[in-house]
Amino acid sequence: MNFKIKFLTLIQFIIINISADQLTIKISGQTKAGILNLGIYNNAEAYDQSVQGEERSERGLFSGIDSYIELKESHEFVINLPEGTYAIALFVDANENLKIDKNFLGIPKEQYGFSNNAMGTLSGPSFEQAKFQVKGSAVQNIKLK
Repeated sequence: MNFKIKFLTLIQFIIINISADQLTIKISGQTKAGILNLGIYNNAEAYDQSVQGEERSERGLFSGIDSYIELKESHEFVINLPEGTYAIALFVDANENLKIDKNFLGIPKEQYGFSNNAMGTLSGPSFEQAKFQVKGSAVQNIKLK
């Protein structure tokens, strides 16, 4: 019985990975090295909470990347995930304090970006502005601000 459960779990894992869709994220415009803090959300509420905060929210986060990136012209990441609607919010934490630093007006002092290169008015863009579909393969070209 235990063997059957393990076998079925393994088969399910293989099927999910074989049928997973692929998202390619291309990031350009970097001016400083630092920790790339990137969140991929499939939930509007979780995305909006993350964008309004100073650090990426783990609540409702579908997938994420926390990785040191050297200063270079562009970066590319490929992620397998199920078909669906997603939004990306990211920043480069140059001073490695695990949050996006802002000036006294609330304007970010560290580089940031969103899927669709969406921009909000006096705040980050909404999930509606940043959302995109992944079906088969999808590409998001994000220029850091």
